[in-house]
Amino acid sequence: MNPVRTLSATKAAFFSAYPRPINSVYRRVVEELLVELHLATVNSAFVYDPFFALGLVTIYDGLMEAYQPPEQREGIFNALCKALQLKPEVLRKNARDLLELMRSGDPRQRLNLLCLKPEAEDVGGLKGILERMTQPPYAYSRVLAVGLYTAYEQVAIPLYADVEERTRRFLEDVVGKLPFSAERVKKDLELYRNSLDRMKQARAVVEEMVKAARRQQERRQSTATLPETPIADPSEPTT
Repeated sequence: MNPVRTLSATKAAFFSAYPRPINSVYRRVVEELLVELHLATVNSAFVYDPFFALGLVTIYDGLMEAYQPPEQREGIFNALCKALQLKPEVLRKNARDLLELMRSGDPRQRLNLLCLKPEAEDVGGLKGILERMTQPPYAYSRVLAVGLYTAYEQVAIPLYADVEERTRRFLEDVVGKLPFSAERVKKDLELYRNSLDRMKQARAVVEEMVKAARRQQERRQSTATLPETPIADPSEPTT
């Protein structure tokens, strides 16, 4: 039996894979996500599946959407996955494939599948994955909850336009079939949405600071390039 990977080992693996400085606005976000994912994946009951992959990709892309410079976003994601002993390209593909499965076909059929209704038609082996979740012990995590809800949203948006109505039905129809606490799932979804709102607010503040600094620099440059007005020599006669 392999020893449980320690948090310090996971952090060391991350910083080894991505030794560059992380934008200060996002440093805490990345560190907290790394800790959360570490705790989820070292759980003895953890099982990797496409819903976990979709949750991880959704959370990361949502929180890091405006990261500057943008070309570093994927490098940080790759380092995050490698530190967790996961393959980033597999995660991306599994998340993308799950979204495509949800968006294809009859939305009500896909909804029946997520709700594990007996008459639901299986697609992509998702029925077996969902049924396995009903058999404890199964490691619950916020990442898994976001993945399940993101998949659910793909088929529920055309049916339930209101966010609160969608969330209520998700908790009743999907989570209600699983051995997860509906109250905890609700809180975790709210936590994720609040995190997105905080990042938007932080981005707005940073963007305003950058604009203010740019305006100040432009004023300095404008002042520096103004032509000097010659001072009249008082000894010269005036006409």
